[in-house]
Amino acid sequence: MEIRQPVAVKVVLTETTKQQIIQEQRRQIEQVSNEIEQLEAQGKEALAQAMAQGGDIAQQVRQQIDNERTTRERRREELFQQMQQIQQMELGTELQNMTVETTVSVKPGDDWTKVLLGAEIIVRDGIIQEIRQNGQKIEG
Repeated sequence: MEIRQPVAVKVVLTETTKQQIIQEQRRQIEQVSNEIEQLEAQGKEALAQAMAQGGDIAQQVRQQIDNERTTRERRREELFQQMQQIQQMELGTELQNMTVETTVSVKPGDDWTKVLLGAEIIVRDGIIQEIRQNGQKIEG
């Protein structure tokens, strides 16, 4: 019988991948900061229009703007903390990158605990370095 099984794709942290991850996180932090600035500008305009309509509407608009700003500020802080964690990690660390699926043949008599161990693909600088199945390295 064939079953579908998740395969963890892990990236080995090298100086190159470390710099790529940090650069991407900086880009995302900058993007979120720009969104906050844009939100502030649009918020002032929306608030001015709401004030003309009445206090209740203005209060609702102010609350919505505050909620949006808070959400983005939290996201920016999370990205900053993730970037700091990456900067402190040792080279050679395996980082979970994504999950893909594969099909696996199972038959009566197979050790289910080994099937549950699943598979992993280890990638270093864009090149597959190792494939592990059931916790064991598969020789290519």
